Amino acid sequence: MSEPSPLDHPVVSERAFHPRPQTAEPTRWINVGPCELGCFVQTVDPHAGWVLYFHGNGELAAECDRLLADLFIDSGVNVCFAEYRGYGGSGGEPTLTGMLPDGEQIVRAMGVPADRIVAFGRSLGSLYTIELARRLPDLAGLVLESGIAELAALWRLEDRMRQIGRTPTDLAEALSRDFDHERKLAGYQGPVLVLHSEGDVLVEPWHARKLHAWAGGSRKRLALLPHGNHNSILFANAQAYVSELRAFLTECGVTTRSATGGAD
Repeated sequence: MSEPSPLDHPVVSERAFHPRPQTAEPTRWINVGPCELGCFVQTVDPHAGWVLYFHGNGELAAECDRLLADLFIDSGVNVCFAEYRGYGGSGGEPTLTGMLPDGEQIVRAMGVPADRIVAFGRSLGSLYTIELARRLPDLAGLVLESGIAELAALWRLEDRMRQIGRTPTDLAEALSRDFDHERKLAGYQGPVLVLHSEGDVLVEPWHARKLHAWAGGSRKRLALLPHGNHNSILFANAQAYVSELRAFLTECGVTTRSATGGAD
């Protein structure tokens, strides 16, 4: 049995994750092996494709369902808001590497071919979106919003490794093994949309530039939006954000013809 990753130590998890109890009853329970995840599903058309949405570390799938479902439904695409272990009504405990297989398990449970799914990762969710692209390279597309290129730049990880008696080398090896986003994205040839606020000070815009540069395919777009910050990127740039997203979903071929027009 392999040694647990130092990235899954509670000292790291308590900084990386901020789980909260559920605020609404999940509409879809998905078994990922050690636990069940309480996800939220909204459908517009059985013939349309899907967005599989992975949220940020301080958010809940229930909140995303309440605030964002209409954005996707009005864009003519079905959506599944994935929940993390330990968040909302989900069982288990969230850990960085322990949750890496969960996205693929969710896709299997959905019963939808990968080429009919756009994986969408916001902030922390970008880790699991990029991993899903590694596991399922036939995905119809990737959206990386306020995404993380280099995990080492966040959460003072070197300090946290010292707290548990691990070295910078241990950290570098763990990150290289499980979160080498340059390698993972290089292997994905599908379309990629990178959305980022120029005013983001939590995950700075250089992350977006690297993610865009690393994407292996030729159909990739970097949209650096001028207003807002890490948590207000959508609402501060509503018209441009929605325009970018809808154009991308159409390019990926996952929307139904019933999609409505631009942002209000």
